[in-house]
Amino acid sequence: MNDDHLHRFAQKVVELQEQQRQQVDEQLMGEVARELGMSEDELARIRDQSRTCKERARTLRAAGNLDQAIEELETGWVFNPLDVEIAYQLADGLFTRAQRGGAARQEEWQRAFDLCRRVLEIAPAHADAPALLNAIKNGDPSKRSTGVPVLLIAVAIAVVGVALLGVLAWLV
Repeated sequence: MNDDHLHRFAQKVVELQEQQRQQVDEQLMGEVARELGMSEDELARIRDQSRTCKERARTLRAAGNLDQAIEELETGWVFNPLDVEIAYQLADGLFTRAQRGGAARQEEWQRAFDLCRRVLEIAPAHADAPALLNAIKNGDPSKRSTGVPVLLIAVAIAVVGVALLGVLAWLV
């Protein structure tokens, strides 16, 4: 398979999707491939490579190798930027890794959010994406307060309240 074909194919499909001129689907991907001079065999190998990456990523993730799973998903995404399950798994992996912290935490959180939104745009009835998007929104580190935790404030109010009641009882 010609690497130039692969690169141009992925670039064209993503470009069409981002422009949202039309719904990008398998038929359109086939048309783009033919326009770029790719054979049906090359297009089939692209799909096979994407599926292979997705399966390896599932196996790696199940074995606890999140970083390697994300690498496989990134590769699969290059081969097929419209695979909703790759996008979902990549969003979930990036979200999980972002929760662990690290230098790229905010960037990975944002990318997970963007990918999950894309999944819902392509497949609004996706079973797991709404819950993941909600988790990403609720756990976004850019929206977390760095102030005093609410529980600590509540405990302090309760302690002060009990102390005031004790003083009032002593005075009466």
